[in-house]
Amino acid sequence: MAKLNSFSILDPKFIKNPYDFYDALHKQDLVYFEQSQNSYFIGKYKDVEAILKSSIFNTKPLTALAEPVMGDRVLAQMEGEEHACKRKLIMQGLSRDYFNRYYEPMIRKITENLLQPYIEKGNIDIVNDFGRDYAVLVTLTILGLPSDNYRDIAEWHKGIASFITQFDQTEPEKMHSLECSQKLIRLLNPIIEQRRRNPGGDIISIFCQDTGMSMSEITALCLNILLAAIEPADKILAMMLNHLISHPSMLDAVLKDRSLVRDAFEETLRLTSPVQLIPRETSEDVTISGIDIPKGALIFCMIGAANRDPSVFHKPNEFDLYRRKNTTSQQKANRKRHLAFGAGTHACAAAAFSLSQLEVSSNIILDRLSNLRFADNYHYQETGVYTRGPSKLLLSFDPIIPSISRNGAPDLKTTSETMK
Repeated sequence: MAKLNSFSILDPKFIKNPYDFYDALHKQDLVYFEQSQNSYFIGKYKDVEAILKSSIFNTKPLTALAEPVMGDRVLAQMEGEEHACKRKLIMQGLSRDYFNRYYEPMIRKITENLLQPYIEKGNIDIVNDFGRDYAVLVTLTILGLPSDNYRDIAEWHKGIASFITQFDQTEPEKMHSLECSQKLIRLLNPIIEQRRRNPGGDIISIFCQDTGMSMSEITALCLNILLAAIEPADKILAMMLNHLISHPSMLDAVLKDRSLVRDAFEETLRLTSPVQLIPRETSEDVTISGIDIPKGALIFCMIGAANRDPSVFHKPNEFDLYRRKNTTSQQKANRKRHLAFGAGTHACAAAAFSLSQLEVSSNIILDRLSNLRFADNYHYQETGVYTRGPSKLLLSFDPIIPSISRNGAPDLKTTSETMK
């Protein structure tokens, strides 16, 4: 049996750059055991995919990791008919028809409104000036929640997310997370009651329409959506822009052919997955890559490592905008699907919706922010273990200078245009 690695996933070096560790993991063909968490970490694509698709590996870890702040079971904890029914309700509220008729116009408005204060400045922090607020406001739109106190909701979400994604939470931090959960539940309960009496076109109304769900079940699903939609959105957007700006020829290609925007997001999800870990528990004794793992063991699927498996992806550490379009037999492995949205029955129910809304917002950003580039002296740095992304993304662009046209109406021109 292969000797297990003694490296710690909580090592600051790993948190700063896990990708070197992923390379070593693939070369050694090991299952990694984290003593501080009494958990196994699995990084091979074939192993991770098999785990996510197999009923041998259950979602019981979420009972402790998520349920305390969700108030009830979340979708990933459900199985069989119950899971299929609840998933179908969510999919109904995130359908292409709903997106086109209801969500897309609102997403466009949110994006334009958040960008507007920066158009004349020529610089923006995509994470803190735009992305985080954008993720919250779009999610509130999906749920049909009021946005007047969205900054409070963002803080409460942050507290809940840290409970689930932070390995070394202190007791005061846990108490804060639980308090944030209660504040959101108190906000949601009267709104759910109102939707039961007067349903609208949002997901909460769908949950309330003769589904037989209790208040706590509906609340938990709402919190589930809040967490799943807000947590990765700003990270995906920022990382995608970072990759494109780091590869000017690819950015130019996307600007000329917007059908490549989806490919840019797919490759971003593969190379720099915002969700790095998915937990499971073994329902029986198993052997994974030569390592015997007992029944009841906690396992973490290392999505970021699986998506860089050299046995699956050609040149896995490179950002390849055209990876999905490669069709030659030599590049056939490139078309293998990344695991950023999971796999199997518990794969992300909102994957298609997430990509669609990010396409809308990113196209507006690319239209409005001309000559997009990194700000002077900016150094890109990701952070996080469970979820991962940049804490900031400082960008510069050609500001739009308002001028007055002949008919007296505002005429917006970029600085570069006025100098021609």
